[in-house]
Amino acid sequence: MMTDRERIRRAINLLRKQRAILLERLEEINENLRRVPNPSRARRELLAARVSIREALRLNADAIRLLRRVLL
Repeated sequence: MMTDRERIRRAINLLRKQRAILLERLEEINENLRRVPNPSRARRELLAARVSIREALRLNADAIRLLRRVLL
């Protein structure tokens, strides 16, 4: 059976993996934004996705920070 500390460490590790995936996706979106014409629906959708991913990254960082504090 896992202890609470082990569960928290596991959650932190999963959040780090999620962060890596989100950063990779953000990089892909930024690359696509360089190729898409300026006034287009595709560009608006990419910009919206970028905002969403940035918010997810912020929440991810907050969650990691809070879980680390619990471990101390």
